[in-house]
Amino acid sequence: MTRAKQTQSNPPKGLKWYWRLFATGFAFTSFGLGGLFMAVTIFPVMIVILRDRQKRRHSAQFVICRGFRLFTWLLDITGVAAAQTENITTLRQAKGAIIIANHPTLLDVVMILAQLDRCQCVVKHELFHNPFLAGVVRAAGFIRNDDNPENLLIQARDHLNSGACILIFPEGTRTPSRKKLGRLQRGVANIAIETEVDLIPVVVHCNHDTLKKGVPWYRIPPSKILYRIVVDQPLSLGDICEPDLSRAKRARAITRLIKDYFVDRLTHDFARNRT
Repeated sequence: MTRAKQTQSNPPKGLKWYWRLFATGFAFTSFGLGGLFMAVTIFPVMIVILRDRQKRRHSAQFVICRGFRLFTWLLDITGVAAAQTENITTLRQAKGAIIIANHPTLLDVVMILAQLDRCQCVVKHELFHNPFLAGVVRAAGFIRNDDNPENLLIQARDHLNSGACILIFPEGTRTPSRKKLGRLQRGVANIAIETEVDLIPVVVHCNHDTLKKGVPWYRIPPSKILYRIVVDQPLSLGDICEPDLSRAKRARAITRLIKDYFVDRLTHDFARNRT
């Protein structure tokens, strides 16, 4: 009886599961090697050909976005993961705005950037020391999330003033397993207050509690990972925060609004009963 119950709760893994395990490992290996390839071939050539730093960064971001698009195609055809988008035109037409997104899995930045031609990003500082991705993030001019706060604000303002959009995950890292949303940092609020640009919310839905913080890549879900990337209408800073409040109170108010915004839209996600 006990053995029967165990068999029912832990059904045997089929051929499709083992294929997706192999395909996932192959995909992540290809991702790392692809980043290394770009860092030692394409980007050094750009340094020689494109003397203007801004043009070089724009070109590097274009190559990265196209590389991510190829990678998502690989994930789709191998049965590992696929993405659907809603209102993506809003994101593609945006200029000089802060794109804020929840961060449920390891692949969120890939899935979002694969939909664009170029975008600036605030990324974890560990990527600048990653042997496979350091050359990629440096060539694109991505911003370190652990940089001096004043320097981070200066960089963000310069990029936004040039018309570039900046993708930021307010959580700062992936959402913990079995949670809708992690603890939010105030970096987004401080940049928004400093620059007074619009915030474009992107809600990333995922059908499995996989590739989250603390979940190893080889813990394969029972079916294909499906992402739904929903782009909402821009939020004006003046509409979400009283301008006469102190800077600290404005930052807290913006951060609280962002948290409520995402939690409200993630009500029906996979982890809804474990928060």
